[in-house]
Amino acid sequence: MLRPPRGAPASRLFGFRVPVVAAVLAACSAPPDELSEVPDSAPTVRDESSAAPATTEPPPTQGAEPTPTAVGKDAAPTSAPIGYRVVKSGTIVYAAPHRRAERRGRTEAKRPFAIFSLEPGPDCEGEGWARVEKGGYVCLEYAAVGKGPAQIQPELADGQMLPFIYARPKILDKKTGAIARVPRYLDRYALVRGDPPLDWLEPDRQYTFVRTKTRRAGLMLIDAEERATPARDMKIAAPSVFAGRELARAPVAAGLRPAWAVGRPAVLRERPHPSAPQVAVVDYHATLEIDPEPIVVGEDSWYAVPDGGGSGAKAYVVAADMNYWIPGPELAEVRPDELWIDVELGQQTLAVMRGQSPEFVTLISSGAGGTGTPLGLFRIYEKLAISPMRSGPNAEDPYYVDGVPWVQYFHRRYALHASYWHDDFGKRRSHGCINLSPKDAARVYALTAPKVPPGWNSLREQPGDAGTLVRVRRGADAVADRRLPLGVIEEGQEGQE
Repeated sequence: MLRPPRGAPASRLFGFRVPVVAAVLAACSAPPDELSEVPDSAPTVRDESSAAPATTEPPPTQGAEPTPTAVGKDAAPTSAPIGYRVVKSGTIVYAAPHRRAERRGRTEAKRPFAIFSLEPGPDCEGEGWARVEKGGYVCLEYAAVGKGPAQIQPELADGQMLPFIYARPKILDKKTGAIARVPRYLDRYALVRGDPPLDWLEPDRQYTFVRTKTRRAGLMLIDAEERATPARDMKIAAPSVFAGRELARAPVAAGLRPAWAVGRPAVLRERPHPSAPQVAVVDYHATLEIDPEPIVVGEDSWYAVPDGGGSGAKAYVVAADMNYWIPGPELAEVRPDELWIDVELGQQTLAVMRGQSPEFVTLISSGAGGTGTPLGLFRIYEKLAISPMRSGPNAEDPYYVDGVPWVQYFHRRYALHASYWHDDFGKRRSHGCINLSPKDAARVYALTAPKVPPGWNSLREQPGDAGTLVRVRRGADAVADRRLPLGVIEEGQEGQE
């Protein structure tokens, strides 16, 4: 947006009520852990804060769910589920009805997932094994009957941008690095009564909360386990509202390139020179269209902005104040209708491509300093609706961020994912992963393969369901093909948020 030369504060949203969404134990530094066994202490649990609670299976009555009929393991799933199940901590999805089979994914904790038949198999009590989507099987030993239909995770209410309220202990002194010591209580009543704290929050960690409460003790943050934390010494995240450009709705004129202001603010001038008169100011992250041919003046490069000074009046922006999308070399292997992801690190952009043409372009934050993002051709090998991310052991800059949504691993521990803790898109900021704004992360996640079924938290690619192609490049240089055989996950250096 062009505006007169003056400042304007960005809008922020926080303190809203959100539904409970359970995070699973995974990490940017170790994504395979998401598929580890998590035994349940009890087979049935009622989660009253869930939109689809787990209940003790009722006796057959009129209108109740019919008892599933076991069918052969080679039969295809029926067109409609025979029922829905819920597991307190989520359950692993296997490629065959036994625990030695390859692990395909995991259902979301406390959320219903569809089952299509019961199947014979060892080491599974209760109802036994069930066939689910994506050719998978789950053990129903700790499952309870759930109420369908299953929902794509994470579940968001209308107008809601993120599944949680996020907050961390405040930094009290930037010079000394002193961080507030914040107590956590059993529940909000214990906090109001002045009971001793249940424990204390860890410093340098982002926490997730599902709602807020205001009582005489002040604003409280309530987590999924009903534990209460006083908000006075917490910094509540103000997630970015930035979103990229849908080119079908906002096409770019021929010969120009989509661009975004990254200066705070970006200044448009009458001529390509720092002393030239200022004609307009562009809000942070506002979209532009620029002539990609640089104009070098001294040590600076400038770009022309058609109509930047008004209708028919050209203006100029210095390169440091904006980022723009640079087309990459064509990929001959890509089908005309194939969707894939093209990341360019020099200008910090991501494009959703269809064939050789961009459909959506946006800004990212990639690895900074000594934690760069790897170049190459990759595939998305695993997707998670929600996952914690943490630094590796003995990291010099340790961190832990909880409840990261829309995570897509493409190489070792490197992923595309939402970043709710900063608004620096267009600048290198991460520990190696590709950070997207919440809106953009949700959009890209919904488009890519493999498609995580409703009620599931994660899914790995498999034969017949390969992950989406991801190219990470710098400028227009070609990159090496680093894709691995389907189903192979390379171990190696720690990827970071």
